[in-house]
Amino acid sequence: DGHVTYPHLVSLVLGDNSCDKEWNRPTSRGAAPFPALRQLVTSCDRFFDDDTLFRGNAATLEKLSFYLDSESVSMLRKYKVFAPGRHPKLQAVELCLSEDFELESFASPAEAMEFVHNIGSGAAIRRYDVEVEVDILLSFDGHACIQVLNLQTIRLEFATVLALVKSLPLLSDLHTGMPALGPMPDGVTMDALPEYVISQHAPMGKRFRCWHLYNRHDRHYHELATWVTCALLLALVCPNFAYAAPPSETRKLFMEQMEREIASDRFKLYAPRLRPLLFLGWNGKND
Repeated sequence: DGHVTYPHLVSLVLGDNSCDKEWNRPTSRGAAPFPALRQLVTSCDRFFDDDTLFRGNAATLEKLSFYLDSESVSMLRKYKVFAPGRHPKLQAVELCLSEDFELESFASPAEAMEFVHNIGSGAAIRRYDVEVEVDILLSFDGHACIQVLNLQTIRLEFATVLALVKSLPLLSDLHTGMPALGPMPDGVTMDALPEYVISQHAPMGKRFRCWHLYNRHDRHYHELATWVTCALLLALVCPNFAYAAPPSETRKLFMEQMEREIASDRFKLYAPRLRPLLFLGWNGKND
């Protein structure tokens, strides 16, 4: 069968519906249409029926960003697309994992996470956009290379946020829903909480710089003080934490509450460390 080759194409970006079009189907079992590809970005729900996108470019591919579901997993495993050592130049991997990611294609969630890790085992930059349970992520040793973790709008207790940052030594950016403070430690009051958190966790997350916060329910402003408290506590234990980035519609109230909290008896001892968060918080973006 005849097929079209793009010998000089180095970047391929496929939108949501691109993979559903008939002209995207491979026309030859041995075709390698993109032999010089360096960047592959796709937001398709699934790839081709086979490994067409990856043929002939294992030695050139540098950046990979795609949506991973059970059908994609089956294809990638069948053709051994990410066999160890196959992509020596791969530097950046961004994955969005669908809700059924680990359910249909793997024997266990741990096996699913291992597969994800192997995709970018040689990559220097890792980003995960995931909707899997956080405890699965924490239980898998291979996640330690993640630099950006996007948990969408999943709401975590503050203790879980601490556990994530502590277990991800390269993490610089974390995206979550607005946090809950969670149960207080026995015998610890709110006023004593900063000192307690510092004594138990500082220093940690030395590369951690930004916490992006999202809110599914924009009008839950009664929890604003909790959100700000969690951000300030995180800043006290992460030496390079620069700012919390709330949703734009909440930013003014969030930053005003942060100013009040920093001036309060609870946090005023730590004001020199916390005041820089105000400048970057007012000017930061939640992207």
